[in-house]
Formats: sequence, structure tokens, C-alpha cells
Amino acid sequence: MAQTVNRATDLMSDNARRPKTNLQLPTAAKYFFTALGIGLLLLILVMGIKALREAPPASIQVSTQGLTAAQHQALHQTMKQQPVNSFFTTNLQSLRDIAMGLAWVDQVSVTRDWQQGIIITALPKQAVAHFGTERLVDAKGTVFVPADSQELTSAQFATLQGETSQAPVIMQQMQQINDWYAPLGMRVEDIILTPRMTWLVRFDNGLRVIVDNENTAQKILSLSQLLGNQLSTRLEEMQSIDLRYKNGFTIAWKVTGSNTAISD
Repeated sequence: MAQTVNRATDLMSDNARRPKTNLQLPTAAKYFFTALGIGLLLLILVMGIKALREAPPASIQVSTQGLTAAQHQALHQTMKQQPVNSFFTTNLQSLRDIAMGLAWVDQVSVTRDWQQGIIITALPKQAVAHFGTERLVDAKGTVFVPADSQELTSAQFATLQGETSQAPVIMQQMQQINDWYAPLGMRVEDIILTPRMTWLVRFDNGLRVIVDNENTAQKILSLSQLLGNQLSTRLEEMQSIDLRYKNGFTIAWKVTGSNTAISD
């Protein structure tokens, strides 16, 4: 028994003294397999790029959400004329810029959808007034041509006139006047800003007001207060009021056709 144990111990000692050997590939083989791996990756990459380039053009869908039939048709006609690449390579920002180039469009979202293709969702500008006879203007004072010409015939809108660059100023002035004259049951129907910065305002009750660019806001506000107090009983008799004076104004009357000057 002791001999057996001694022999096993000797064998273990021999194995411990015996040098370990690692199987290593020759250097040439290493280079071969490395090159093979790189080659396969490049092949996959090239095939992927080729597949993307040869893929059929992506389908563009224009959402009807938030658009009238005329607006949807106008946007659809514009987008279908645009060259597009595949589903993955089409430049979405470029399509968005094209859609935003339409004057009546306010916001645009362009997304990819696996089932439908490239989806374009747009929101139109919301008109609050006419600007001249062929354009509209939104609450921010942005002037635009609508997609549907029928919008130009809306009777609910007031009409603004002046230089396009002055549209935000005219819009702001109209909104302010409407606020001041709302207690009198009056709203602006037409407002004009001339090149000489003279304001011409016509209310929905037929009263016309003209005012220059000197203390314009104060003059219009003071008039609203007078019409609501001292002159309230004669409001329906007035045809026009001229505020282009430093210390007063004149009133033209409907029936008599005469003018009355009123001083501060």
C-alpha cells in the first residue's frame, strides 16, 4: 500500500516538473483568419449599402388629421412631386422643410412607419382676419395665401390693410381696439395703416375713426371712454370721428352732415 502511494506521488511530481505546452497558431494563420474576418465584415457592409441603395423609394403618406380636403390635396400634390430614397435613407428634415415652405402651413411632423412608409402630419395656420383681398393673417400677424380660396370669402373676419411688414403691428392694434370697445358692443370691421402711419378704423356699427401716429393708443382709448359715458346717447348718430388733433377731435353726424369740434 505504501509503495502504491509513493508511486502515485512520484507521478504527480513528474507531471508538475513537466513543462506546459500551449497550442498556438502560426503567425501566418493568425493573419489569415483576421483578414478573413475583416473581409466578411466589409462584404456584409457593402451588401447592406447596396441593398439600401437598390431598395424601392419609400411611400409618402400625408395625414388628413387637422386638414381640410383642400389643404390635404394641396400638401399631397406638393409632396408627391418630391424625389425620395428608400425607407431608411430618405432625408426627413428635407421633406419637412419643403412642407413648411407652403405659406399656409404652421407646423409639420415627418416620421417613419413600418407599415405605411413616411408619414407627414401638418397643421395649418389659423386665420383670424383678412389681409387685403387675397390673403389672410393669423393671430401672430403672419400673412399667408390659404390653400383653399373659399377661406377668402369668410364674412366673420375683419379686414386689415397696409404693408405686409406692418401686419403684426396692425393685428396688435386691432386686438387692442377690440378689447377697449367691447363694452360698447363694437368690433373692428376694417383697419388700415397708411404709408404715412395714419390709422383708419371702421367698426361693425358703421362708425369710422381716423387717427394719426401721435399718441395713437391714448387717443383711441380716451374716445372709447367718452363714447361709453358723455357721448353714449348719441353714439348711433355719429358717422365718423377725426382724432388728428392735439387737444380734441371732430364728429361728423349722419343726419345733418355737419361737423362738431370737441376740445379737451
